[in-house]
Amino acid sequence: MSTVTIAHKAYLKALLHASKYPASAVNGVLLASANDRHLIVDAVPFFHFWNTLTPMLEVAMSQVELHCQKNDLVLAGYYEANERMTDHKLSTAGQKIASQILHINPGAFVVVVDNSKVASDENALVPYAFKDSAWRVNKQGFGEQFRLENPATPSLVAKAIESREYEKLADFDSHLENVSADWITNRAIAV
Repeated sequence: MSTVTIAHKAYLKALLHASKYPASAVNGVLLASANDRHLIVDAVPFFHFWNTLTPMLEVAMSQVELHCQKNDLVLAGYYEANERMTDHKLSTAGQKIASQILHINPGAFVVVVDNSKVASDENALVPYAFKDSAWRVNKQGFGEQFRLENPATPSLVAKAIESREYEKLADFDSHLENVSADWITNRAIAV
């Protein structure tokens, strides 16, 4: 597996999503540049209420796929944060969603947010890869196969959380309540 690099914007949006809904499980997808499928440039937050396989997931996925086509991006992975502080295991629903993405992109991967590290200077992502017919924690963690583009990202994101930047974030659930919510790009968030 080549090294996957996660850009600041993708890390920021995934962690802001988890911070906005700390008592809920949240999920979304990770997008890579079509020119470099190992550079994760963005995260698109999906749900904080309906986190399972539903017709709304299909709608969200198809809208993201259109966004990818228009912007030279590819669906590269999946992220989720569980509602429990110490739970950083990939949920059963998450495994199914990630497997759907794997059919689209054979190099797809998953990161699960370790909620105990969200507002800290430590990297809060636990990487998973599909190996031996199952999603498994990447034992090497961040380092050789996964890395942050900017090592200062966790501390910068902790400051964004402290300043409540997450209040500007919209996910697909938000869009269902208010169709003007900018859930795909979240331009209001200061990157």
